[in-house]
Amino acid sequence: MIKLKYLSEEEKKAVEEIKERILSLSGIKLKGIYLFGSKARGDYDPESDIDLAIIIDGLDRGMKRKIIDIVAEIETKYIVVVSSLVLSLKDFTDLKEHERRIALDIEREGLPV
Repeated sequence: MIKLKYLSEEEKKAVEEIKERILSLSGIKLKGIYLFGSKARGDYDPESDIDLAIIIDGLDRGMKRKIIDIVAEIETKYIVVVSSLVLSLKDFTDLKEHERRIALDIEREGLPV
């Protein structure tokens, strides 16, 4: 089980299952899944969602759709709200190089899951 101190037990189970399901996809080149945002920083409130950045090397449209579907299924199963940002490694690198805030936040505060 992952150890992310600001997630409830149900949220931890949901994030762990998202990771396991993504890793089980054929041909996946997962570079990382990162918790970021208020649940990573600890300044969340009861309405806060789980922000996940999912970075895949060689991401294509079909694989992105599968990952989004997995996240949606698990949200329903555990009754949690997950905001997933599914990016190719190239797109994430480009965002960092152009100093886009979202990429910098993920790099600075993101916790690997």
